[in-house]
Amino acid sequence: MKIYDEVNNKEGKEVSLDGKTDDIFLLMMNGNTIIDTIKTSRGDFKVKYPKQEGLVIIGRLAAVMRGGVPSASIDALAEYEIQKCAVLDVTVIGGPAWFEEAKKTHNFSWIKIPDSNFSDEVYAKVLSFCTTVKERLKSNTKK
Repeated sequence: MKIYDEVNNKEGKEVSLDGKTDDIFLLMMNGNTIIDTIKTSRGDFKVKYPKQEGLVIIGRLAAVMRGGVPSASIDALAEYEIQKCAVLDVTVIGGPAWFEEAKKTHNFSWIKIPDSNFSDEVYAKVLSFCTTVKERLKSNTKK
């Protein structure tokens, strides 16, 4: 995983999540984010850990995808797909050539992916990455 300086728009040092590196909470508070590469059946994707602002954006995207209908009025499977696609729209920031082309030319959103098995694969890896970062953030409170 790497630290990415959001202010100066440049990639920084490698970060290990084994607990022996800098306090990632402080790094993230100072304008950095954690980025990693996940390997999938259709290529490698660059993903970022969503801060609180990202979580709010995920909620807003999900509301737009629901078309204003309350989440309680949507069946569980459809709501899962909406949440999954909103998370991927925010956290996946780069990918293989086909993905980059789709983003440029087709106003891409993960809700347009024709294969839910593939989006499930990416989503599972994003959730695993986010869980790892969350655990590291939680362990830093003990210092």
